[in-house]
Amino acid sequence: MRKKAVENKDSIMPFKSRWAFKTNAVEWLVLLPNVTAEFDLFGSPYKHYTLSLGIKGNWNTSQNYKPSIVYNLVDARMEFRKYFRTTQRNFHHLDSASFFQRMKEEVFTIKRFHPRYWRAYYWGVYADVANYNFKFGSTGMQGSAYGLGVSGGFSIPLYGYRQNFIDLELGASVGFVYTKYDAYKHDAESNCYPRLPEKSKGGHLVPFPVVSDLRVAFVYRFSTSVKNKYKLIDYDKINARAEAKRQKQLRRDSISEARDKAKHLKELQKDSIRLAKEALDQIKDSLKRQDKLMKDSLEQVKKLEKKNSKEEKKQAGKVVETPEIQQSTEEQQPAQEKQPAKSDSPEPQAVEPQSLKDQGIVPLTTNEGGEV
Repeated sequence: MRKKAVENKDSIMPFKSRWAFKTNAVEWLVLLPNVTAEFDLFGSPYKHYTLSLGIKGNWNTSQNYKPSIVYNLVDARMEFRKYFRTTQRNFHHLDSASFFQRMKEEVFTIKRFHPRYWRAYYWGVYADVANYNFKFGSTGMQGSAYGLGVSGGFSIPLYGYRQNFIDLELGASVGFVYTKYDAYKHDAESNCYPRLPEKSKGGHLVPFPVVSDLRVAFVYRFSTSVKNKYKLIDYDKINARAEAKRQKQLRRDSISEARDKAKHLKELQKDSIRLAKEALDQIKDSLKRQDKLMKDSLEQVKKLEKKNSKEEKKQAGKVVETPEIQQSTEEQQPAQEKQPAKSDSPEPQAVEPQSLKDQGIVPLTTNEGGEV
């Protein structure tokens, strides 16, 4: 679309419409004649870039004597600008936004709830060089200066007649200044300006920003006013920038997502290692408990075996003693019965007991296992 618009003659600005001439009323008030020429760098109405060159000066006015008040200045400035217009803002979605995001979306943006369609805003950068000679008191300064800074403001339509238009431009410039100067004083008797070496200063940077320009300027344009200029928008370029921004955001999201996944996997690995260590510790504890239970069970078994062996030994001893006694009594009774009575007296006679060995009875023995 942009290519077709550039090829179309109706969409290309006429050469004279690309020129604008202006002068600053504030500088005229401080006795500085000035003029500036501004030129659109591109003939396409979609590109709102300009380059301007201005000069102002009040240098070496003719006088018959050396005045005690000196006000001489000549300055040349080159400035690059970009013009833009505000657009309609239909919604507000920054209720919970941070301070910097709010500044970006509400201050440093062209979207407004009440846009001024007749205004053309601009921002730019400038560089200038100047020679000056000022003396408003007892000491004067004469030297040179170099400046670099930024500028901003807006233009509005003021007056139009047929194909000639006058616009009003309001703005300011601020920047840094590098300067060097010689100090002097006024000697009225000899009608000269002797130099003061102790107050002179070599090249140095002014340690604070300097307001180098205040503009209430009248701008003369051919063919069209600023009201109808710098309105066309290159939607292809805007869409391409939006797409590039979206792709960049997608890349950032993918990178952040990959980082989150890697972090999550790392945490999972740590958790799995921790769980494996805990499981290994549980297995070790269970093995220790099993070994302890085995030892306890073996000790209990040994104790039971010892106890059983003792009881078996006791029972075996009882079994051996009981038949011996019975057998001895049974064998003693017939022996007593077989003995004839030597007398008829009722008193019983004493019977000599016989030993078990004489009776042929051998006591039983047990082995180590407790068997008879």
